[in-house]
Amino acid sequence: MWGFGEGAALLGILRTGEALSRRDLIDKVADLVVPTLAQGPQPTDHLIAVEVLHELTRLRPAIDVRPLVERFVHAIMGAPRPLAGRPQVHRPDLCGLSSTVWVDCLHTDVPGLMLAGECAASVAVAEEACAALQDESGLFSHGFDINTGQANDVHWGRGQGWAMHGLSWGRRCQALDARLNRLVRALLRFEEDGAWHTVVDNPNSPRENSVSALVASGLFVASRIRPTDRTWLSLAGRALSRAIGALDAHAGLPVSAATPVGNEGVYLEREIGTFPWGQGPLLLALLELKKGPRNED
Repeated sequence: MWGFGEGAALLGILRTGEALSRRDLIDKVADLVVPTLAQGPQPTDHLIAVEVLHELTRLRPAIDVRPLVERFVHAIMGAPRPLAGRPQVHRPDLCGLSSTVWVDCLHTDVPGLMLAGECAASVAVAEEACAALQDESGLFSHGFDINTGQANDVHWGRGQGWAMHGLSWGRRCQALDARLNRLVRALLRFEEDGAWHTVVDNPNSPRENSVSALVASGLFVASRIRPTDRTWLSLAGRALSRAIGALDAHAGLPVSAATPVGNEGVYLEREIGTFPWGQGPLLLALLELKKGPRNED
């Protein structure tokens, strides 16, 4: 099944396979993706990484990924809207979470719809989510309940990275820039030499390495799409250096485990391990170094 963070990891493996002429790495990703082509609709279809499908079909043209792209688009465009004027929910089947909107979804919703040719819908979905989740600080709450109309008001670090990836893709159609600018300014305020806490505005919460990897890769994506100033690229460089410095002896990036929406206490004692949402963004950021100079004003 598709899950959070898998897309970044698989995309990084595909691009590494191409950069190093490692056909076996590309084949590994194909081996994971191809069996899902014959599946019917799944509750996790909103997490199908269309970025991965786009790269895979470029590298392996014989693989027809259209069924998966169609499932993704249907999952997003057909997502229920229980209350008018509130964002769509992606998991109405989950008991207790059927009214929850996650900031995490921005990293798949936005690029997925754009690559599927649904630019206007992509921006609309993103704006609805941002209106619910991004507050005056420029930071994003992790979750929003459409029934109560309340966000959980926890500025989860990894959530800022997920939001950055979605908003960076908005630059392809010159949209969402105001949202992205506010987020970058907020992250600069709370940065500690390329690092952030698991609750960004709580200095007593643990450091969270996945934020550094996500900020680096997200800002590099933004600068590839349209020119950015040196402040953004300097921030990306500091974040990447911090993430590299945190690697363990096996090149694993220690990050927190999957984290549910909750009160602040939920975020403070997560298990630490090696997960796709750390390795993937870091690999994508490192691959940017191979591409050479980025756009600058």
